[in-house]
Amino acid sequence: MSGQAYAQTVPAEAPAAQVQAVVVTGSLIRRVADEGATPLTTIKSAEMEARGHTELKDLVLEQPQSLSLGTNTGAAGPVTNLRGLGPMRTLTLLNGRRLANEPLQDQYVSVNVIPRMALDRVETLSGGAASIYGADAIGGVQNFWTKRGYKGLALKGEFAAPQMHGGGTTKSFGAIGGFGDLGQDGFNAYFAIDHQEKSALMQGDRPEQHDPEILRSLGLGIQPEGRNANPLANFGFTRAANSNYNPAYASGCNSPASLPTLGNLSTAAAPTYAPGCYRNPLYFNAVTDGSKITTMSGRLSFNLSGGHKIDMDVLNSEFTVQKFRGMQVPGSTNPFTTYSMPSTSRFYPGRGITPNVPVVLNAAGSNNGATGTPTMYIDQSKTPGTVANLNMANRPIYFQWGPAELGSAYRNDKQTNKRLVLTAEGEVLGWDYRAGANYGVAERNTMAGDGYVLYSKVQDGINRGIINPFGAQDAAGAAYLQSTVAKDYTYRLNKAYNKSIDLTLSKGLYKLGGGDLTLAVSGELREDSARTFNAPLDYVSRRADGTYNLDAAGNVLQQDLVGEVPQGVAKKLKRKISSILAEVDAPLTDTFLLNAAVRADKYDDLDTTTINPKLAARWQPYQPLVLRGSVSTGFRAPSIMDIQNPTAEVRTQQMDDPVLCPSAQPTVAGTGTPVAGRSADQVCNVLTSYWTKSPNNSFLKPEKSRGFSYGFALEPIKNLSITVDYWGLKMRDVLGAVSIAEIQQNPGKYQDQILRGPDGLIDHIVASQANRGMARIRGADISANYRFPKTAAGTFDAKLDGTWYQKNEFQGEKDGVWLQNVGVITNDGRYGSAGPNAGLAGLPQINPRWKHTASIGWGYGDFRTTLSHRYNTSVRDLTPRLGSTLTKVDAYSQFNMNVRYTGIANATITLGVNNITKEFPPLTSNSTYSGGYVTSMADMLGRVYRMSVEYKF
Repeated sequence: MSGQAYAQTVPAEAPAAQVQAVVVTGSLIRRVADEGATPLTTIKSAEMEARGHTELKDLVLEQPQSLSLGTNTGAAGPVTNLRGLGPMRTLTLLNGRRLANEPLQDQYVSVNVIPRMALDRVETLSGGAASIYGADAIGGVQNFWTKRGYKGLALKGEFAAPQMHGGGTTKSFGAIGGFGDLGQDGFNAYFAIDHQEKSALMQGDRPEQHDPEILRSLGLGIQPEGRNANPLANFGFTRAANSNYNPAYASGCNSPASLPTLGNLSTAAAPTYAPGCYRNPLYFNAVTDGSKITTMSGRLSFNLSGGHKIDMDVLNSEFTVQKFRGMQVPGSTNPFTTYSMPSTSRFYPGRGITPNVPVVLNAAGSNNGATGTPTMYIDQSKTPGTVANLNMANRPIYFQWGPAELGSAYRNDKQTNKRLVLTAEGEVLGWDYRAGANYGVAERNTMAGDGYVLYSKVQDGINRGIINPFGAQDAAGAAYLQSTVAKDYTYRLNKAYNKSIDLTLSKGLYKLGGGDLTLAVSGELREDSARTFNAPLDYVSRRADGTYNLDAAGNVLQQDLVGEVPQGVAKKLKRKISSILAEVDAPLTDTFLLNAAVRADKYDDLDTTTINPKLAARWQPYQPLVLRGSVSTGFRAPSIMDIQNPTAEVRTQQMDDPVLCPSAQPTVAGTGTPVAGRSADQVCNVLTSYWTKSPNNSFLKPEKSRGFSYGFALEPIKNLSITVDYWGLKMRDVLGAVSIAEIQQNPGKYQDQILRGPDGLIDHIVASQANRGMARIRGADISANYRFPKTAAGTFDAKLDGTWYQKNEFQGEKDGVWLQNVGVITNDGRYGSAGPNAGLAGLPQINPRWKHTASIGWGYGDFRTTLSHRYNTSVRDLTPRLGSTLTKVDAYSQFNMNVRYTGIANATITLGVNNITKEFPPLTSNSTYSGGYVTSMADMLGRVYRMSVEYKF
């Protein structure tokens, strides 16, 4: 009878294996894997392949116990988010031990660093596990186990491509080789490598799904675009009024990267026209970023006499996310937020190359702006009056602009994770022991890719008449543009380290009615550290006295790179954690087991010691039924980057000034109206800097939690197992950040966090962390697994693994109102800031009421076929765009088919189709998803064909 929720495929003809006691995730005590009191889900690597997984991100998106974090294309890589509590509350382990955290946030580990070729299985323990593992385990633990030994050589190649044209193609290669037999020779050594490359998918690759006109016809409430920075520049005669005219509008903004517009208010009941050009999102916006992943891992294992084992594990992982950022324009840290052009440029409007701008004469008969700004001519029905060419009067002109020839700017976010672990286990004087020493280091190197230019070089090219901001570049302009690119320039570098030693002792003390009373005691000394580096000074401006233009803390004030800001202040951060824990297994009878654990952790930098107990019970009143339950407490300490962060983390966003350009849709850029005395170019739809981390947050407190779980496992008939577990968790002092959306929606409440310069314009906004309030979640995990009797037609099995979310609610601030967050989608800023995932996603988390994966398997001879299904229920949009008719976000359902053939000696050939029915993510009218689709639920690839070939020598 299994008390464990199984996810792996078990062939019917497999011989009975000898039952062996092992250490499983969630316990210190060696036991048979299905005898514990806490539910554990296990999935084998072969089963993941059968479900159509081409990378571990697929597991993250598919697992019912893990919820998407608002977007699945983050530069930090895919992360597991158990119970929807955030990846910082899910502890990710490799072979039972920690890795160095992602260095920028220092709170989680991306599954991209896990070696796939050497992977044996994944164990997931949902719910509180802080009494065994300490901090970060409030939501649960995901433990990736690699093979302990491998003999021989295997090569594997994989290819996956969408049926539709464009990007999104995945290519991968893997190899594993080893020698030695642990059973006969007493040793084994193996080495594994896998490499994967995935190309980016642009909106232009899915034009029917992303064309703004089509999306408007679907009732999403998407307004026409306003004129904005684009490769066919809108211009004006001052830096504050820089987009009034466009010489390319009359000819239709004829460029694949630009489109014509009459203005975002042109379809209003009382239309206001603002003609010009805007950048084509299909040309610049990515749906799925590109990536490269390379992992190398190895293990040297010895089985010594007397049952002692020694292992050495090594890991060297590297992955790069090609993060597309669209067209970049000058921001507040550049010399100016606009470019300028003198009348001497050969591309000056009216000089012959760039056409004149037709305008309607104003009331005074002037068209030079001296007594008013003349209106661009559209036609006599919209702009009646006398038409003439705009009188340029040889005045300098100003504009925001980006080149089409360089495409969408992207940054290369490169992460490495290296680890060395030495372990020993065995028995001494009747005590089982396990000891380990662990050293890990992670690095995140963020570099500018193509599309990032240097302001001074571009401005010089405009001044000299080399760069044309009003049309396509000629050969000289295209060559010069390439010289302005700052490709491979590192503008941010962070490192994180993890060092630890641990020792666990366990022993059966005396007999009880159901077996030995077993005690386990363990201790761990761990040092987490991080290192930040000074901002690179290559492109930082100098003051008149020759010093670099930095503030007193070392933050860059003015620099030359357009679109990103060099970041960092050199500092070494460190904390030491001392832990001691104990666990007792008490099988009082043959059918009743009690398990208790307690852990104490001391943090030297917080001057805090936390104690977290857990009590669990397992009762098997008769053979087919197991009842189980547990209660526990937990905690999560603020990371060292939270507490000791030496510098701000700066991000940018196009937005309306919430005070000087108020809007009924404050989170939708370009929908506001400037207040008297301000122009739209100054305060509306402007690139704004905001800080998601502030220096020195010593006031932050640890989070604390209480949780419970109780349920049953039932085997009513042979080969059918059913498990149901109801669970709940309550957290207080939840660490969260005030989101930028929350400040946009409540500028009066957060006016102290909107910092302005001497001119009254926004310098930057502070949106950093605090202990916000409480959070409560409840739900149930349900699984079923049936293996049909063997027939002449082969073997069949069916599986279901699902999670039902009853409640997910949180407070935006201490003693604040409770906000419900199950089955809804909203752009309310509190949902993206005060909840458990605050500060980690650009979009609020979506918690469907129900989510499951299911599969049907059929084996016949050398063939094994699996049809898998992933599903989540619909959600309701609480804040659709104004004018939208769509408030329901449909359920999502995806079917994958996989066929494996082993009829060729030593070879395994796998063919598959993902997303058989070609489902795209559900449509949404919520403004947080500018593309119109909930891409956190699924990708935009459509139907994908897969093939893999593995050969063993």
